[in-house]
Amino acid sequence: MRPLRVTADVQQVMERLTDSARRERAWLRRAGQREGLRESRVDRLPDGRLRRRYELALGRRVWRVTTEDVAITETTIEVVHRGELAGPRLIPVRWVITECVSAEPAEHGTDITVHALSQMSGPGRVLHLLGYHDTITTRWLTDQSCRHAERTAAAIAALFAAPPGPAAGADSAG
Repeated sequence: MRPLRVTADVQQVMERLTDSARRERAWLRRAGQREGLRESRVDRLPDGRLRRRYELALGRRVWRVTTEDVAITETTIEVVHRGELAGPRLIPVRWVITECVSAEPAEHGTDITVHALSQMSGPGRVLHLLGYHDTITTRWLTDQSCRHAERTAAAIAALFAAPPGPAAGADSAG
């Protein structure tokens, strides 16, 4: 969990955080800067939500990642990041990180809280539930969820530190 406070009111915060066009531009810009990224694309869902997909090649192994806005309300955004590591002679490792950004009115601004929760999915989850404890993957997932929360909170802070205008589309939130 990562809390922060911004000086904008809740409505302004949610309007900026849920702006699909801004988020799509920011994601495509970041994807273009990443080496080894292939098949990156953004799908706009009918209700304004986004689904982002890409593959990241690391040698003979490939990460397939999908990030999708699951729910957007007046005060929250829930995003699910699904990933799979695949490669030759490798049991696919699948994971899910659920990230929730909530905004609440506060004195002189808005309190924003970023929560991120990770868990294994697929065959790895079944093995985990059967008693096989893969502590390396578990630690990695915990670290990843913390990084997601920190990155999202930093991007939101940067978004509201910058003056609104043409440069605001260059942020990395979303």
